[in-house]
Amino acid sequence: MSQIAGKGKKTAYLTFDDGPLPNTKKIIELLGKHKIKATFFVIGNTSRFGLRMYQAIANRGHSIGNHTFSHDYAKIYSSKKAFLTDFYQLEKLLVRTIGKKPRIYRFPGGSESPPGYLYGGKQIYKKIKTSLARKGYIDFDWHIDSFDSSPPFPSPYQIIKKVLKESNEHKDRIILFHDFSDSTLAALPAIIQGLKRRGYVFGVLKGRRK
Repeated sequence: MSQIAGKGKKTAYLTFDDGPLPNTKKIIELLGKHKIKATFFVIGNTSRFGLRMYQAIANRGHSIGNHTFSHDYAKIYSSKKAFLTDFYQLEKLLVRTIGKKPRIYRFPGGSESPPGYLYGGKQIYKKIKTSLARKGYIDFDWHIDSFDSSPPFPSPYQIIKKVLKESNEHKDRIILFHDFSDSTLAALPAIIQGLKRRGYVFGVLKGRRK
């Protein structure tokens, strides 16, 4: 069940995809300064730094989700078997590193992205979801895309403006960011303060779809 701060509260779920990367450490430190938690949908990184970041995410109380090991669209979406092989490769790495098996995941590109259909056909997402749901996994997309991974890459101001505009008049919102974006790193303090002014509290994704 997702961590909700209280009845009637609007909850923002900050989510960061594609780490661990150098900015992951900076994001974790920034979140710590603001005393909030987030959700990191990670990919495979077996370097010493990558392993330390998995541990830092878990030890700081953030949530970790499976974003596949390779994040290679052509590879993972070629078949259900290919996706699950890649998925479980990351899961094994995370279990060895942090001692936990993530129960949440996010499809690279989202659960209805054109690359998946291109490489795997119209039923690829349904097949994967059905297989993983039977084993208790749940996937999360997002309500607000910061567009920080979309060329031409936005400035920090553009990211702040988009996220805060789309958070108006809503309740629970899952917000998509990426670890590699320097603009996101620069925009985060203003986004956090802006969401707080709009009455949001912050939560992590753990099980129930929002």
